[in-house]
Amino acid sequence: MLIRDYEPGDRAALRECVVQLQDAEREIEPRTADGDSIADTYIAYLKNICSANKGKIFVAELDGRVVGYSAVQLWSNSDEVHEELYEYGYVSDLVVLDAFRRRGLGRALLEAAEAYTKRQHIDLVRIGVLAGNETVRRMYRSYGFREHKVVLEKNTGAAFDCTSR
Repeated sequence: MLIRDYEPGDRAALRECVVQLQDAEREIEPRTADGDSIADTYIAYLKNICSANKGKIFVAELDGRVVGYSAVQLWSNSDEVHEELYEYGYVSDLVVLDAFRRRGLGRALLEAAEAYTKRQHIDLVRIGVLAGNETVRRMYRSYGFREHKVVLEKNTGAAFDCTSR
């Protein structure tokens, strides 16, 4: 197993991972877009957000094949006027292809993201997960993460059209 920085030649493998991540999230949250339809746009977005926020994309390579990735960006809570100013690393993406799970690759990708934030002198790391994905939430808690904010939603049955305002 090798965890390394993303390289342009990894794009097709990264795309496969993005599609699988999106489709898995779509099973939990139906409003999530189909992976194949957004993968190229998402990869461009991910590269841009990493570039703008001193981020990195790491890939997990097994037997010469990229089988997972993580992405981390450095953020400031500067929009949170009710909190003191601080910086944190945000792991926006973490996925290992289904066929390669339970081999420690996810943990290694997460450790690479955490090590990167530490090298940037940032000790706080956050990661997002869908509320309905209890398996992954349990895994992240076992890695030492705790819930920071919980966003609740309610469907009132009426569609909200923001274009009518």
